[in-house]
Amino acid sequence: MRKRQAAKGFAMAFATVITFFAAVGCGLESRGDKSAVLLLSIRQENTFATKAGGAPMPDTNQFILQIKNSSGEYVYNGAYGSRPDVIQVPAGSYDLSLVSQVLNGPAWETPVYGDAVSIVAASGETVSVNFLCKMVNSGLRVKMTNRYIARYPGNLTVSQDNGYLNYTSSEQRFGYFSAGNATFSAVASDGSSQQLFSKQLLQGQILTLTLDAGSMDSGSKITVKLDTTATYLSQSIMVDQYQQSLGDGLDWNTAFSIVDAAQHPEETVWVWGYIVGGDLTSSGINYEAPFTKNSNLAIAASPSCRTRSECMSVELASGSDIRETVNLVDHPDKLGSKVYIQGTVKESYFGMVGLKSIKAFRLE
Repeated sequence: MRKRQAAKGFAMAFATVITFFAAVGCGLESRGDKSAVLLLSIRQENTFATKAGGAPMPDTNQFILQIKNSSGEYVYNGAYGSRPDVIQVPAGSYDLSLVSQVLNGPAWETPVYGDAVSIVAASGETVSVNFLCKMVNSGLRVKMTNRYIARYPGNLTVSQDNGYLNYTSSEQRFGYFSAGNATFSAVASDGSSQQLFSKQLLQGQILTLTLDAGSMDSGSKITVKLDTTATYLSQSIMVDQYQQSLGDGLDWNTAFSIVDAAQHPEETVWVWGYIVGGDLTSSGINYEAPFTKNSNLAIAASPSCRTRSECMSVELASGSDIRETVNLVDHPDKLGSKVYIQGTVKESYFGMVGLKSIKAFRLE
């Protein structure tokens, strides 16, 4: 019996497999006690090319290996290269982790690689476990247009609960953050701060974010482009419009963005987005007319979005006002329209975050 805590996110620049090899044929005699053996070894898999030309493999001997028993006590806590050749442990449950380094907060140019596995070691058993090491934090580089700098001439602070980094307009480095929500704030020369927006940073993602600023009636300018490496992302954000994500979801004026709404499963909230497609299936979205199903549609933060993972599915129940008004079979002209919808957030509807039991909506 074993449970693997699988890491979610994008494939990273390298993969390393750590193996606890079985003791069969290794000259270890069978034991009559109530213990198990962990026998460690390491081998390197292929190095995947990235946009940067291929990231070097960190020295795995310097990785930090931790093995804890079910009471939270360390069986081993130290460098992988300093481990014993054979680790004999009492039968029981163990949590194992391997990381390239431990970070206590955001830092410049510090990608962290690792994995975690939980095992149950039976008496007299030699356990075989694989670690697949991927990047576990998130990289972020920020670029600022001249219009943004003119409006917000100070620094940009990107903060999380465990710390922050200050980005200047000339900063070219990647900052690395824990996967999760980050708050972006403009800091003036007098030290005053203005919160601009919040954004989810994904594990294994390396993101270049371009900030722009314009008039409040300029419309949403959020676009996403996925590079061919599936690791590096570039995204542009019109700051003034993205501030809608700072709402509380209580009414359409403070509607959540799709990203923020996803953090409120089973809650009834307002969400804003652009109608980008319909005819939903468990794996696809139709982005162009003609449409054949009037029972659902997809919304996104940008009318030009064609990335399924950036969309939210919306239920159009039979007999509902929203079906009569915006279904794309009868109203293909509504494609690209901005809409505010009040409904219940579901973790999965057609395989993505969805909105069901619609109570109200508003078209712009």
